[in-house]
Amino acid sequence: MEMQTVWSPGLIALSIVVATMASYVALDIILRIQQTLGRSSLYWLSIGAIVMGIGIWSMHFIGMLALKMPGMEMAYDVWLSILSIVVAISASGLAFFIISRKKVPLYSIILGGLVMAVAIAGMHYIGMASMRMPARIIWDYSLVALSVVIAAIASFAALGVSLKFRTSKSPFILHVFASLLMGAAVSGMHYVGMEAATFEHLHDYPSFAGAVLGTNTLAYVVGGLTCMILIIALTGSIFDRILVRREQEADEVIRTREAQLREAQAIAHVGSWDWNTIDNSVSLSDEMYAILSMEKIGSIVNIHDIFRLVSPEDRHRVEVAFKECLIHKSYLDIDYKILPAKTISRFVQSRGRVLLDNEGNVVRMLGTTQDITDRKAIEEKLIQAQVELERRVEDRTAELNKSFEREKKAKEVAQAATQAKMQFLANMSHEIRTPMNAILGFADLLSTEPLNAEQKEHLSRIQANGSQLLRLIDDILDLSKFEAGKVPIEKSAFSFTELIDEVVSSLRLLAEQKKIQIHVIKQSSLPKKICSDQLRLRQILVNLIGNSIKFSEKGVITLRLKAEHIYDKNVLYVEVEDTGVGISTDGQKKLFQPFSQADSSIARKFGGTGLGLILSRHIAKSLGGDLILEKSELGKGSTFLLSITSEDEDHLQGIKEAEKKNAASPDPAIVVDGHEKSILLAEDMPDNELLIRHFLKNSHFRVESAVNGYEVIDKAFQDNFDVILMDVQMPGLDGLEATRRLRAQGYKKPIIALTAHALPEEIDNSIAAGCDAHLTKPVNRAALLHKINDVLNHH
Repeated sequence: MEMQTVWSPGLIALSIVVATMASYVALDIILRIQQTLGRSSLYWLSIGAIVMGIGIWSMHFIGMLALKMPGMEMAYDVWLSILSIVVAISASGLAFFIISRKKVPLYSIILGGLVMAVAIAGMHYIGMASMRMPARIIWDYSLVALSVVIAAIASFAALGVSLKFRTSKSPFILHVFASLLMGAAVSGMHYVGMEAATFEHLHDYPSFAGAVLGTNTLAYVVGGLTCMILIIALTGSIFDRILVRREQEADEVIRTREAQLREAQAIAHVGSWDWNTIDNSVSLSDEMYAILSMEKIGSIVNIHDIFRLVSPEDRHRVEVAFKECLIHKSYLDIDYKILPAKTISRFVQSRGRVLLDNEGNVVRMLGTTQDITDRKAIEEKLIQAQVELERRVEDRTAELNKSFEREKKAKEVAQAATQAKMQFLANMSHEIRTPMNAILGFADLLSTEPLNAEQKEHLSRIQANGSQLLRLIDDILDLSKFEAGKVPIEKSAFSFTELIDEVVSSLRLLAEQKKIQIHVIKQSSLPKKICSDQLRLRQILVNLIGNSIKFSEKGVITLRLKAEHIYDKNVLYVEVEDTGVGISTDGQKKLFQPFSQADSSIARKFGGTGLGLILSRHIAKSLGGDLILEKSELGKGSTFLLSITSEDEDHLQGIKEAEKKNAASPDPAIVVDGHEKSILLAEDMPDNELLIRHFLKNSHFRVESAVNGYEVIDKAFQDNFDVILMDVQMPGLDGLEATRRLRAQGYKKPIIALTAHALPEEIDNSIAAGCDAHLTKPVNRAALLHKINDVLNHH
């Protein structure tokens, strides 16, 4: 009689869960097998097989517990149950082994699916055979075959998917899917197989014999233990996966670092070594082998093999350095040359330190060796370059010293030439001024006599040409002073606008004679006072405006005045524009050259020496400015721009106060009291003596003469002279030496130097010799009387 069967849904669900969990853990372990291939794969293969076999067995056992047949007591044969577990574990292990290779072909997956089906079906049907109950099983073999097919197909699919998630970027989803497929294979095969079985009750079934399992409590305990085993296995697998992943990551980092280290050592030509000082074995890096040109037969070489590569001249020094490092436990740092067998010599640098054991004994030395051949070559080149540079510097220094000596000699020659030139000009000036003194002096005397008109005309021409000759001499002397760097500039505070008005007024009559108008335009506010050389500035202005008048037949001369305040200075500009003949392009190139004019015809037509502009430019530069030609065009006129620099108003205040003090002491009047004054005139030139006697005639003076310094000294102490007029250049004993001797002998009366020398240093020499004043020839009567009166009033 067919028996009724009742299924427990809860246990059915539990069996499916157990099958799925066992599949998840087992497939995860398959991944471990692939990852640990060649290391602990056998371990993981055994664990996977056990987990899958227990999972299949547990699913079957729990599934059988889910089956209830009322009034029927069931038990299981222990040995057949054990056999079923062994079959499940063994077949699962074989299936896992088949698909655990790195490369799994399709036929291996099919074979693995069939073996897995054998594991599932074998366990199931052996388990069914272990049942002990008062009933017999009638099989529907078509369903039995279907159950085996289901197990094979589902296992094939599960194993295929599990292989896919090994390389997938989202392995978890594929892992779960494969676990569901494998769980379906186990559960599907079991419940289709149970459907293939029909149970018929036997009334005369003998009682159970042998070892059997029969209590529901034991079934639940087994199921619980099975779940615990699965959970523990899964947890261990997960933790192992994490550890393996970390180990792989660490290995990858180490491999990356090692690769980077090798690359860095190769780039820097730095090799590393580890010397075991106990057995003298040395572990070398790849780059160390490359530096030593040694074949890497093994990873260990002997320290003496390395020392033999050191050049003979350095070997002893290197060995001593290494030994001292071991003895003193100090750091190693040494450069030396090696002679590798296959290459030319190299220079290397070794650095290292020792490692100690717990007792403080040296057991190892770690270090690096760098190929410094290129650096040594560069150092050698630098040394050679330094030697070459030092040689060149020495040569250049010698050349510069020679050049300096040549320049020094040239400068001395130039200075000597300049000094000779200045001395020549001074002598020429003296020789010209001496006769000019007589010429102009007597002309001055004649001007006081009654003359007819023709005689006055002749006399005026003598005086005009004599004065022009003196101006030429003065210009030549001034130009020589500027060229020699002796700038004759004396600054004082004065009104700039008043000076302009004075110069324009003095030249306006000359301009009006040619029907030329002079206009003055102020383009900006001008300072009330400036600090400059008034005499020299007047000289420039007279030259510029005088040239404009000279080279213009008619028209207008325009003066434009402007001032700019820059820092604490005032820069003043005077632009002089005329409508005269103008200057050609070639002529403009000759403008500021001495004794040169724009055109040779100008000198014939207008006169002049060509010194005015060059001298004016020198003066302008000495006054902190310049003189330039702004523009000029033939037939339309020229424009010159003068600039000078002056202190600002605040700085000028002190100069104004000093001038007020000087103004408080007015010059003495040119008046000599009614008493007769005795004058000793030292003059070797009869013309000059006669001229000065005429100057002093009718002025209450008694004049006695001397022709040289010796005579002056004798007469000075014989008569009580009020003043001595001392010519500087006299035969025998000159005037300055005579003055020194007189002062040395205690002579106190005034001495006035008379000389044709016009240089400022000549005046200083006169004062230094002991003279009270100095007069430059040619001397006019008013100046002479004024100077005599001055020294008498101050004596």
